[in-house]
Amino acid sequence: MTHFSTPPDRSGIIFEVGAKLEARDRQKNWYTATIEKIDYDRERILIHYQQWSRRHDEWFQWNSPYLRPMERVSLRRQGLNPPQNSLSVAAVLFLYAPSSQCTG
Repeated sequence: MTHFSTPPDRSGIIFEVGAKLEARDRQKNWYTATIEKIDYDRERILIHYQQWSRRHDEWFQWNSPYLRPMERVSLRRQGLNPPQNSLSVAAVLFLYAPSSQCTG
């Protein structure tokens, strides 16, 4: 009977093919990447750096410190993380203004 390991529970990272995360390359730069393969026997994932050639794909141990969830800035840039609160600055100022300033 073969024993398969399961990926660790890492907040913000979903260990499945096609999932997005950020990975650090050998030059210590962080890039958005996609999980291409999962090797349960060796407890590692193959990642593809988006917008880079497949020749740059790399294997990472799934507990590697060089993997992290996508940052909010990256998510916003890709339109994946809309603002939680759509109140305008004027509305917020009105809500928190002293009542003496709210009269017309």
